[in-house]
Amino acid sequence: MLSGFYFTVCFGLVMNVIAVLIAFFSPGDFIVILYFLATYLSMFSFVFVIVFILTLLKLKDSFTLKKAFVIILAYGTVWLLLHLFPGGVTYSENWVPIYSSSLFIAANILFTFSFTIPVIYYSFRLRRLFKDANLKRKLSLFIFGITTLIIIVYGVLLYNTWQDPTFKTVWGVSVIVLLISSGLLIYYGIGRDL
Repeated sequence: MLSGFYFTVCFGLVMNVIAVLIAFFSPGDFIVILYFLATYLSMFSFVFVIVFILTLLKLKDSFTLKKAFVIILAYGTVWLLLHLFPGGVTYSENWVPIYSSSLFIAANILFTFSFTIPVIYYSFRLRRLFKDANLKRKLSLFIFGITTLIIIVYGVLLYNTWQDPTFKTVWGVSVIVLLISSGLLIYYGIGRDL
């Protein structure tokens, strides 16, 4: 399931790069579709982290493959509805997305309740389950990587809402370092070898 996270977020980031390149060379309405796909896939990818953690908890009696698919479908549907928020995203003359305050608040609330709180809760349950010191260390790296991703999401939501050039410059550089760090922490934590 963690590979689903990597694949989906990677595809979302590739779509974002394509949207930026098209906006730079040949702006048009097609960028809106690419941006929609990039944002949706990036946010949707987080459901795979939750399903992965639930799978590690080995809740075989209560967490089946069918329930995993229901969680994935529900998560995808809710985020799709949020992305269709009326008047939520406008675009500048350079095709830069700008989130409305109401979309910013709704996205923060949804992300907090659909990802941040469940991941923190299940991560602590998982940490108590592991007895081996090496496994606990790997889990700590994984949790730190996920926490870094959470910071990235809240930062990106603010980046697309708040139109302060200083923040945009600092965040634009910081997010590259944070993305690489979080990916490596997740991979070396649990993604590579448990």
